[in-house]
Amino acid sequence: MSARNRLVGAILLALAANAAHASEAASSDAPPQQGAQEQLQEHSLDSITIEGRFLETNAKSAMKMDVPVRDTPFSVQSYGQAFIESVEAVDLGQMYKYMTGVKRAGATGFDIAFRGFKSSGDDQNSLLVDGLPGLAGRFGSPPTVALESVELVRGSMSVLYGQNQPGGFINMITKKPQVERATNVGLRTTAYAGHGVGLTDANGYLVDLDTTGKVDEAGTLLYRVIGEFGDRDTFRDYGYDKGKYLAPALTWNLGLSTVLDARLEYRHSDTSFDQGLVAPQRDIRRVAPITTYYSEPGNNRVEEGTTLNLALNHTFANGMTWNTAFRAVDYDSQQKEFSHVSVKADDHTLTRRARHLKTARDYKNFDSSLGMDFRTGPVEHKTTIGVTGGKGQVDETRLKFFNSKCPGEYCFDIDVYAPVYGKVPPFDDIPAYNPGAENTLTSRRFDTDNLALYVSDLMTLTDHWKLSVGLRSFRENQELTNLRDPAAPSEKKRSKKSALPMAGLLYQPDEHWTLYASYSESYVPADPANLDVNGNNPFDPLEGKQVELGVKAEGLMDGTLNASLALFRINQLNMMNSFSCPLGVCYDQLGEARSEGVEIEANWTPTERVQMTFGYAYTDARVTKSNIPLQVGAQLANAPRHMANTWLSYAFSDDWRGGFGLTYTGAYQGLVPSDKSPGLMPMPGATVADLALTYVQPSYSVNLKLGNLFDKTYYEATGLTAPVQVVPGAPRNITLSFRATF
Repeated sequence: MSARNRLVGAILLALAANAAHASEAASSDAPPQQGAQEQLQEHSLDSITIEGRFLETNAKSAMKMDVPVRDTPFSVQSYGQAFIESVEAVDLGQMYKYMTGVKRAGATGFDIAFRGFKSSGDDQNSLLVDGLPGLAGRFGSPPTVALESVELVRGSMSVLYGQNQPGGFINMITKKPQVERATNVGLRTTAYAGHGVGLTDANGYLVDLDTTGKVDEAGTLLYRVIGEFGDRDTFRDYGYDKGKYLAPALTWNLGLSTVLDARLEYRHSDTSFDQGLVAPQRDIRRVAPITTYYSEPGNNRVEEGTTLNLALNHTFANGMTWNTAFRAVDYDSQQKEFSHVSVKADDHTLTRRARHLKTARDYKNFDSSLGMDFRTGPVEHKTTIGVTGGKGQVDETRLKFFNSKCPGEYCFDIDVYAPVYGKVPPFDDIPAYNPGAENTLTSRRFDTDNLALYVSDLMTLTDHWKLSVGLRSFRENQELTNLRDPAAPSEKKRSKKSALPMAGLLYQPDEHWTLYASYSESYVPADPANLDVNGNNPFDPLEGKQVELGVKAEGLMDGTLNASLALFRINQLNMMNSFSCPLGVCYDQLGEARSEGVEIEANWTPTERVQMTFGYAYTDARVTKSNIPLQVGAQLANAPRHMANTWLSYAFSDDWRGGFGLTYTGAYQGLVPSDKSPGLMPMPGATVADLALTYVQPSYSVNLKLGNLFDKTYYEATGLTAPVQVVPGAPRNITLSFRATF
């Protein structure tokens, strides 16, 4: 049975369960049985509220244990659903500006900079779902409609989670089925009012449904179905985004101590293909207005993905727990576009190429671990021992790769400041590649498989001292196959790390304060899809080492203030750097890069009516060693030294609440220079304000949000080929949303 058929079956089962429950409820008022269900009964479907702490005090991601944040010798933060709803973040990318130490670093959902180090491409481990890699979409940012919380872990955590970049990762915690039957529906409408875009010029809507409850009266089987459908125009000329999302889930309580969770997820998106703006001579002052579009109207990218997630939790009689999870991803994408190549010497002509690309991705990952609490003399242990692994296959087929030839029939050049569309031939009439030139069409398969063993132990040495240690051993095999030439031998690489350590020491003088010091490492084999100018992948694994010192405080000022401060230094060997080349995008490998800095975070609730979050990050991320002299000392791309954010929520009355947010991004560099692409690209910083007003009733709420309140011009990031991939920030935007709970 295909994944899509399984998805349809699960949806029908969940809907039937909803109907069955309604019938049972009419004939019986018997309470659910006692047992494991008592724990779930405490958590009904989240009601409409912006109450509750925005930054939560528990997060499982950093240690793979259910321990308080203060018992974690690393920087970890949990953003609850109350915060997600307050900032009206409909996708994960809209939260980045309010996440300390995180910055958008390109046009796709995977382009993220953590503590100055960028994660992108097919690096699955930068965004996890319930602790496992693999998303239903590759380019757009994941929707938040199905998320209970978002946990941010900063630093080198490869010991527990595998091949993480040294800067950190994000773990999305999904909503689970609940006992109490409830349904939540929402409608959002969007518009713009700035930078020449009027209220009726680019509109959109987003509807969502979240329903949960029990199938049988005893509560042995629970269901949850979450869906979302949207269609909106963006502020970019000819820009649009259409999406469908569906996530049915079942929880089966097999006994007092065993729970099986099953979740399917289907995601489909159809978006305009858009690489952003271009900066002639790498001068951001020369960019066109932020609405300017350089592909052809109708050029698009279509993604379709299905995931299956299974999780089994069992608690033994002696208190030991066994957790096993499996996640499979089936994904396809196709894009037809006129993509950016370079700006000509006249500084106003953009050269384009016609490209048609198909990609299929298949991932399967698992993690199985035992958790146990025990004592050795006076020392208390919380120990996790686990095995994890996975297989991945990516088929990438380039069906068209035709470079503009001017003058002539196949001239695709377009004016940077006054683009004229429709002067190109129909896309399907363009040859697959340039006649008389080298055949640039490719069809490649990338196969990977990995397996790892890990162990971690949180030891309580005394009433005031804790020690955390961990170790990981793993190996990965990679194979690159040329599907266009079956006779060509495949390229194989093997990476192995026998001992990847981490350690942390915590001192807790009382119930409020924690002082800690930690050391951790990361290890990531180079992405097999990253090629040099010769079309080869000779790159070494990326290795990182981090030292961190910090202070965490909880319950200060009569329990109203939680805060943290972290100082860190990360050294990474063999960091990848991207630039434009005849193949499209090529890579070289830096000798060594370093990121060091300080991060401060706080969540303050001085009164029942006021709540405030604050975050500040100073990050000095630069190249320290390289065989290319001009790179030494260069600031890493999309790594501003200063970033800050704050969100203030105030309840004017029982019915009316307001929110105000500020985010500041300092100046940064758009690229790291290379011998093939010398020169810098300074990018300006910006301060952006958001304003929200919410009317709340017991069963519904209405929210009005003004994003970029003062219509500030700013640029969120630069992409892989920075001078021709500048991501503009949205002008003043308006979101009006209505939510109701039944």
